[in-house]
Amino acid sequence: MNRNITHALLDVLRSIDSVGTEMVARGQTQKEVLSTLTKIANPQERFLVLPGRKNNVFAQVAETIWVLAGRGDLEFLQHYLPRSIDFSDDNKTWRAAYGPRLRNWMGKVDQVSCIINRLREDPNTKRAVMSLFDPMSDYSDTKDVPCNNWLQFIQRDNILYLHVTIRANDAIWGFSGINFFEWSVLHEIVATTLGYQMGTLSWYVGTFHIYSRHYDTSRDLLRIKKPRSPYECGIEPTPIKTTLNNLDSTLDILFHAESLCREGKFQDAMVLEKKLTDPFFQSIAIMLRVYNAELKGLSHNTVIKYLEDLKQSDFRVAAIEYFSRKWRDEGLFYSADKVISEFFNYYLVMQADQKNE
Repeated sequence: MNRNITHALLDVLRSIDSVGTEMVARGQTQKEVLSTLTKIANPQERFLVLPGRKNNVFAQVAETIWVLAGRGDLEFLQHYLPRSIDFSDDNKTWRAAYGPRLRNWMGKVDQVSCIINRLREDPNTKRAVMSLFDPMSDYSDTKDVPCNNWLQFIQRDNILYLHVTIRANDAIWGFSGINFFEWSVLHEIVATTLGYQMGTLSWYVGTFHIYSRHYDTSRDLLRIKKPRSPYECGIEPTPIKTTLNNLDSTLDILFHAESLCREGKFQDAMVLEKKLTDPFFQSIAIMLRVYNAELKGLSHNTVIKYLEDLKQSDFRVAAIEYFSRKWRDEGLFYSADKVISEFFNYYLVMQADQKNE
């Protein structure tokens, strides 16, 4: 059992490194382990902040709300994830995007609503499942076949567990890049809606792998002697208060605020942000404001000032780490309060492990 995504990723990479087999699929060299089960005890501890991982937390939160809203268009996503077009057949959409399959399957079924209703009708049900693989269309010649195929929600003793089944998972871009984060958010929304605590998130993968382009990244991460996440240094997970009943209205406000940020209307966006009473989704709105402010060329001081709106949170830790890399400025580690600065003191220790090997 792994405490959170930080330890789960390193556990997976350690397994691939020690017992994985190198192979070639679709012209890409990779190292894999077959038939693995990874369990994460605290899925709400969802932010990954490790030296050498170089993840883009802004793309992560943007893609998550895009999925939750049931969207499949690239107009929004490509702004935060430029490489998304590489997986599109028509350069306009992801053919097999998770969002439409979750929220509007075949134009008829909101699977999130269905599993919540099923659990309300029968709290001990074993039938609260969501399908993401579509045999009618996914055996076609396409760039986009869903890797995440099946989700099951199970409640026992007022604790909600989530089981995710994945045919193939890239440990770097898939598992730790977006998949764990987005499903942990859905997990918490469903648990909040039903009044349950969040339980273990179990992750079954047919082939867990890293591509050769990430071999060096994996080696760097495995050099860390005593890995530690922000949550082990006093940072609390930002809670999700939104239920399915108000999810769509919350997302509507969020996307409106985001569109204003793209136009450079940051003050107008900040007015809208105040309508978001959920600390998690309000933090996402602030994150997208911060990201667009930097893209628009606002000064570093302005961006840092916007970051202060995230208070002492896991969002702020992840954003500071991102900009410390982009701006090559580790002084940002000490732009926040004592608890955050203490985490970054340990972050530098982990970074030193990588340099000393």
